[in-house]
Amino acid sequence: MKKLFLFFIDGIGLAPASENNPISGLFSGLTEGFGLKFTDKPLFFKDSVLCPLDACLGIKGEPQSATGQSTIFTGENAPALLGYHLPAFPNEELVKLIAEKSIMKVLAERGVSVTSANMYSHRFFEERRQSEKNRFPVSTLTIEASGTPFRMIEEYRSGLAVFADITGELIRKRGYEIDEIEPEEAGRRIHGIMKDWQFVFFEYFMTDHYGHKRKKEELIRSIEVLDRFASAVASGLDLEEEAMLIVSDHGNAEDMTTGGHTGNFVPGLLVGGGLEMRESFSRSKSLTDIYNFFLEYYKN
Repeated sequence: MKKLFLFFIDGIGLAPASENNPISGLFSGLTEGFGLKFTDKPLFFKDSVLCPLDACLGIKGEPQSATGQSTIFTGENAPALLGYHLPAFPNEELVKLIAEKSIMKVLAERGVSVTSANMYSHRFFEERRQSEKNRFPVSTLTIEASGTPFRMIEEYRSGLAVFADITGELIRKRGYEIDEIEPEEAGRRIHGIMKDWQFVFFEYFMTDHYGHKRKKEELIRSIEVLDRFASAVASGLDLEEEAMLIVSDHGNAEDMTTGGHTGNFVPGLLVGGGLEMRESFSRSKSLTDIYNFFLEYYKN
């Protein structure tokens, strides 16, 4: 049975290695030492392939979260649809698009079991529902459209959810009484979830947060967490029948000279899935291609 872990990381692009690029060595263990440095063509490694993906999508200006993520999760060129790059939360037009074409919804309708590994809090929903405008990110709307239940603190305590910062440190600081976990334990939790689900989604946003604030030391610590977590997930995969796809929506953390987004290519790193699937994914050129790859992955 084919299974895939979609690891979405907000705000990481591909740029040459430099003192201003703290993420160039990220995922070196999955790429035979190459990391996430600039490349303008797909690079094949022993069990993975790294593709540079266009996040600008033919629209002037820096790519943004609402349109970039909507493109990933619907396959539609969201910036072209709106005529501009939209930051933060989806507007009414994108909310409707996600409700209709969410990849998790479409896969579920085709018989693929889908879920998110992210732990949510009741406060998260209560606060955002008070706003007249949409205050839910693309990821939450994508999960909601599929009809799959959100994982809450109960699932976290039973070892079947991971908080957005991977370790749980952030939500403990907000007053929640939960255990912090090591990145390796978070990786084991992903495998525990994958035992019962074919498509598992997880979102990490701290890279974009630290990039905007130009907090290099915090970003470097987050890179270590990401490396350990992704390595733990990869080490437990059946590399022929299971895969991990790491993808981002726009650049940011790869350039500490600015607190804004960049127009750099973003990484699409496919680990496992079998050579045929990696060759198929290597033909991906932009964020619009990821959606069809998901559909192809589960075709047979």
